[in-house]
Amino acid sequence: MTDTSSFSPRGSTAEVEEGLAFAPKFDADGLITAVATDAKSGDVLMVAHMNAEALRRTIATGEAWYFSRSRRALWKKGESSGHVQRVVAQRL
Repeated sequence: MTDTSSFSPRGSTAEVEEGLAFAPKFDADGLITAVATDAKSGDVLMVAHMNAEALRRTIATGEAWYFSRSRRALWKKGESSGHVQRVVAQRL
């Protein structure tokens, strides 16, 4: 199970959609789907998954972290390729 305690609890639909609390909705496996786009063109760069820890690290560092479902491990985009994804904006 993923530790989501650092995020706000999910409230009503109105609270989630109109409120100021950051309350991501993780699926039964503790993941959310992340879509990375180019900040200038809007082109989709990749689709991956984040667990709560990957999301926390992304917010804390300003660089994209993901969760590999096949390896069951966190990974930082660009760690081996050098193609780091710097976060300009996040939308939920």
